[in-house]
Amino acid sequence: MSKKKIIVIVAAAVAAIALFAGLGVYLSSVFSSDGDSKSGKTAITVDSVSGEVGKTVRVPVKISDNPGAMGFFLQFEYDDEALEYISFEKGELLTDCEVSGGNGSLKLISVEENDVKKDGTLVYLTFKVQGGASGNSEIKLICGENSVCNYNEESIAINAVNGKISVK
Repeated sequence: MSKKKIIVIVAAAVAAIALFAGLGVYLSSVFSSDGDSKSGKTAITVDSVSGEVGKTVRVPVKISDNPGAMGFFLQFEYDDEALEYISFEKGELLTDCEVSGGNGSLKLISVEENDVKKDGTLVYLTFKVQGGASGNSEIKLICGENSVCNYNEESIAINAVNGKISVK
């Protein structure tokens, strides 16, 4: 099976999980007697690092206060005049993931067999600091309502923490 077909299958699976997770969250809010919502304690953080013009930097993306997550669909935005996306490397928590995009926008997709219940690094993103970069270049993490879910297809509220690359 080609890598492109695998990516399409994984994207379809994440979309289906997100759809069912959204329905589950909606139904639980409709039928809940106390109206309690998720606290959003779980954080996904893009670490802040420093680097020199012309050099590459490795940026960890971490999860903390993880209640157990199985499906991830994360988006990142960055200034492509200051940073050039080079590659990714999966972190210790994911068995497989795919990062695609470029030109200022990246998407990470991962569907695990079971809930990942530890805190730690999901992925490392590698960028090259461009010649026009100065000061701080932000890497913005975008987590929608159904960006992360557990094995039971329940959406996990995420506190998205942006990172930056400080140019030396």
